[in-house]
Amino acid sequence: MFYKIARAAVTFFYKVVFLMRAYGRENVPAQGGVLMCSNHRSYFDPPAVAAASPRRMSIMAKEELFHYPLFGRLIKSLGAYPIRRGKGDAGAVMATLKLLAGGGTTLVFPEGTRVRAAGEKKVNPGIIRIAIKARTPIVPVYTNGKYRPFGGLKIYFGQPISYEEYYETSPDAETLERLAAELMSSIYSFDGEKAA
Repeated sequence: MFYKIARAAVTFFYKVVFLMRAYGRENVPAQGGVLMCSNHRSYFDPPAVAAASPRRMSIMAKEELFHYPLFGRLIKSLGAYPIRRGKGDAGAVMATLKLLAGGGTTLVFPEGTRVRAAGEKKVNPGIIRIAIKARTPIVPVYTNGKYRPFGGLKIYFGQPISYEEYYETSPDAETLERLAAELMSSIYSFDGEKAA
């Protein structure tokens, strides 16, 4: 119930203040585990994508956010869970796999931190490994980051990317890096999009 109330409030705020509009919501599978991977320009991105998504989602968030007692409890109650950046966080990986196995949806920012444009940060290919192990598609998400009054915030949900051909294999590092680069290209393909 709390999630629904918070989501409704955020949606109303973003639509009125930022003129948020979402495109491609029909591309998000209605059932089954789904990884959503988005670019990351602002602290406002997680609630924006969650508000625009047709499905309830959990969010993989940096561990430091949970160090603030009140804020940490708030985001945890809304489905966020921590990851230690720059380290191999097996706990975060296992939490994601469990969530996806249960048919849930989780939002991940593959760049790991806020960036202004494509290519600023090398993407860790671990997200591709998770998608393959969980046997779930990735939905590329793009936000234009216009978080200013009446800025025209737009969020795009792209076609799901399937990695089914790799389910029975163990892709090498080069393949994973290539697939991660292709994922980011899919995300940033919406850059400059002028949807009606």
